Formats: sequence, structure tokens, C-alpha cells
Amino acid sequence: MNQHNEQTGYNYGYDEIDLRDILRTLIKWKYTIISITLICMLISGIVSFFFLDPVYEASTVMVIIQTEMQKQSVGSIEEMVNKMGELPVVTPQSAVEQIKAPGILQGTIKKLDLEYNWRHLGNMIRTEQINDTNLVRIVVSNRDPKLAADIANTVREEFLTHMNQLNEQKLSRSLTTMENKLLKDEMEALQLANDQLKQQKLQSRSIEFLSTQLSKKNEDLANFQSSLISAEIQRDALRNGIRQCLENLAKTPKTITTVSTAEGIVSLPVESIEITDGKVISENLNEAYIEVQNLYNEKTAALAETEAEIAKTKEKIKQLEEEIRNMEAELINNQIEEKRLQDEVDRREETVKVLNSKISEVKMAEALDLAGHTILTVSPAVTPEHPVKPNKILNIAIAAVLGLMAAIFGVFLVEYMKNGKQQV
Repeated sequence: MNQHNEQTGYNYGYDEIDLRDILRTLIKWKYTIISITLICMLISGIVSFFFLDPVYEASTVMVIIQTEMQKQSVGSIEEMVNKMGELPVVTPQSAVEQIKAPGILQGTIKKLDLEYNWRHLGNMIRTEQINDTNLVRIVVSNRDPKLAADIANTVREEFLTHMNQLNEQKLSRSLTTMENKLLKDEMEALQLANDQLKQQKLQSRSIEFLSTQLSKKNEDLANFQSSLISAEIQRDALRNGIRQCLENLAKTPKTITTVSTAEGIVSLPVESIEITDGKVISENLNEAYIEVQNLYNEKTAALAETEAEIAKTKEKIKQLEEEIRNMEAELINNQIEEKRLQDEVDRREETVKVLNSKISEVKMAEALDLAGHTILTVSPAVTPEHPVKPNKILNIAIAAVLGLMAAIFGVFLVEYMKNGKQQV
């Protein structure tokens, strides 16, 4: 029985595992484990470098401008052509869906003379909105890096062309009505916008008033902050002086005792004077101690005043900062509102000018080309230099881990089978 327990390998008579047996097994089969791991890495490297085709990604980014002012502009145009249908409004979400429309993909295939069908091409394209912003990214994956960039740029151009054509079709049907009917409504809207702008400029707390007050309060804040720094420096100096006074009080005796000879005088106790055995012992207050004590009291009182001044200054600074924040917010809001009203007036004047001039259908489409104003190219696609797939280093690393795990499992399985036969 003892001989069986001393055998090399696992002890199958118990549920315990001896770590020394595991280490012996790993050392025994170390070359096999290393060989299998290296073979797996070699196979993965050969497949990654020689059998897997590299895949490149090219991307182009567009911005969908949907600011509050532009939304109002679209609404005004809808008001002018309310009987002629709504103009299309492009949002990042709608652009993501429309970019992969069959018509746009077919146009891309025809323009680049591709051998793909539109479904195959759609599988190569990925569209996404970037982090809840107005940016839309078009990503194309292809084995040819130049072709990937060409497809991305062409899809973007086809999308912009599609949106322009859509606007032109709707605007061409509404041109006659805009020329003959909506001018009066636009003139009334222009008058209203001018009245609102004047009212905004004549309000009691105008932008000029708020700017002046804000500048004054910033100066006051700077003065108070400077005073606070000086008071804190003075407070630190007083604290150091008080600390020094306390040290001096601890070192200086409160009273001074003097002893003098007085022969023939009867021993007699007197306040602060003691006459004993012909000696006069007197105890007097130490003037140096009194001086230090008075200095300590003065500095303590000055420190209390300084700290009260600091607290008052901090409270005033806090109040001024709050007032400045509120005033800045009000100033910004007034500036934004005035800018919005001014832009509204300018836009209305431009619309009236367009309506009065009765420009041709093409010029009207260009003046009201929403796609040209609401969709801009941030960055065109460029030919990628490095593939995104396969990730050769990652593949080799995964193969190394899997090979190592398989090798360890295999050697323990062999040891298990051998020990099983020995026990039988």
C-alpha cells in the first residue's frame, strides 16, 4: 500500500491532487508541450501571412448640420411652400439609413464599373453615427485599398447627388406658387422679425448694459481676491507671531524674586515682601513677561479681526462669483437671442430678395439647396496603408494560448491513461 502511494503520477486512491506530481508531469513533457505550442504558432503564422487575404478599410466622414438656426430656416421654407409639400430634412439617423439605399449603391456600381451587385456592395459598407453627434462615417472594407477609398468617396458623392436631385424635384414644382402667392406672407414675416429685433435691443438689461456691469463686477472680484490674498498673508504672519509669543511666555518667568540683607529688622510678613533672618525677599512682576503678554493679546485680537475680514471677503467673493455667473448666463442668452433674431431678419430679407427677383428654376433650387447647406464633407476617404484584417500578431498569440492549453491537456490525458493501466 505504501509503495503504491509513492508512485510517480497522480494518487487515484484519494481526491487530493499533489502539486509536485503536476510539476513532475509538466517537466517530463516540457519539450512536447513547447513543440506543440510552437507548431500551432507556426501554422497560425503561415495561414495568416500566406493564406488569409488582407482586408483594408477606408472611411469618409460627413457632418449633418442640424443646428437650431437651420431647423428654423427649414421651418420657414416649409411655411412658404406649405401647400406644395414638405422639403426633406436630413438627420444623422436618416442619413445612416439612406446611404445604403439600392439606388445609391447602383449608382456607385455603375460609376466605378464594379462587378458586384448592390447587395454584395452593401455588405462591404458600414455606416454609423459617431458618438451621438452630427457626424456620419461611411466605412468600406475591401481587399483592394484603393478600391475601398474609391467606393467610400463615390458612395458619399452619390448620396449628396441624390439629396440634391430630391430637393430640385420638389422645389421645381413649387416655383410658380412661390413667385405669385407667398411674397406677401414673407414680407409680413420680415416685418415681425424686425419688430422683435428692435424690442430685444431696447430691453432694460441690454447686451451693452450687461457687458458694462459684468466688467465692473469682474474688477471688483479681482480687488476682493487681491485683498483676500493680503489678509491671508497677514493672518499667517499673526499666527506665527502668536506662536512665538507663546514660546516666549513659556520661557519668561511671570515674576522676579530679589533677596537683600536687612540686619536688625524684625521678621515680618508683608505683601510681596518677606523679611526672614535679616534678609528681605521681594517678588515683583516681570516687565518682560508683561510686555510679551500684551503683545500676545494684541496679536490675538488682530488675528480675530483678520479672520473675520477673511470670512467676510470670502462671502463677498462667493456672492460676486454667483452674480457674475448669472450675469454671464443672461448675457450669453441675450446674445444668442439677438443673433437668432438678426439671422432671422437677414434670412427673411434674402428670401424676399429671391422672391422679388423671380429667378429661374435652377437658381431657385441652388438658393434653397438644403443638401448643399446641411451636409458637408469633413474628411474624404484616403487609400489605407495597413490592413485591418487579419491581425497576424493576435492570431499567433491566440494560437499559442490554444496550443499550450491543448498540449497540457494532452499530456495529462496520456499520464492519466498510463496510470490507469498501471493500477489495473
